Amino acid sequence: MAQYKAYGDQELVQLMQGGDERVLIEIYDRYWDKMLAVAFNRLGNQEEAEECVQDVLYKLWKLRHDFSLSKLELANYLSRAIRNQSFNILEQRHRERLKSENYDPVKDINLLSPERQLMIRELQAQIDNSINALPPQCQLVFKLSRQQGFSNKEIAEKLNLSENTVKSHLKKANKDIQGNIGMLTTLLFIYFFEN
Repeated sequence: MAQYKAYGDQELVQLMQGGDERVLIEIYDRYWDKMLAVAFNRLGNQEEAEECVQDVLYKLWKLRHDFSLSKLELANYLSRAIRNQSFNILEQRHRERLKSENYDPVKDINLLSPERQLMIRELQAQIDNSINALPPQCQLVFKLSRQQGFSNKEIAEKLNLSENTVKSHLKKANKDIQGNIGMLTTLLFIYFFEN
């Protein structure tokens, strides 16, 4: 095995094309740490990073007969392969999250009794009344932020305000709304968890 350490990347690739499995062990030993660091940096998860590296090495071995290095060094090729595999994992993670976010068990089963539905409607009405009771500028900032999803910076630009003013309006709105619905929320909480 010591003889493989002396070989350059091109020689390793040629041996690998010939089916020499020991070359894959040398590539693993030589580049594992670097590949794992790149994968972990992108994925932020040790297990996924290790799996990513294993997938890249498996694909490299699978494609060994057609694989060649032209001007690239093996380290650069592996780094690029890790990056691409990481993107695939991140895309898969995103698709799974979207699936789970789109799944709504309440559509399948109505878990709320008529009493609870009425209480939720009352709570929503109380929230709406609290929002409508806010000063006009504060109300507008709150609706842009919470209902339309604008960032503080976007709201500041849209309304020609400073970001600090936007933050102040949001702080006031949250305080006022919580104050107006605080007792009702507490009563609902007690009701839901006692029944």
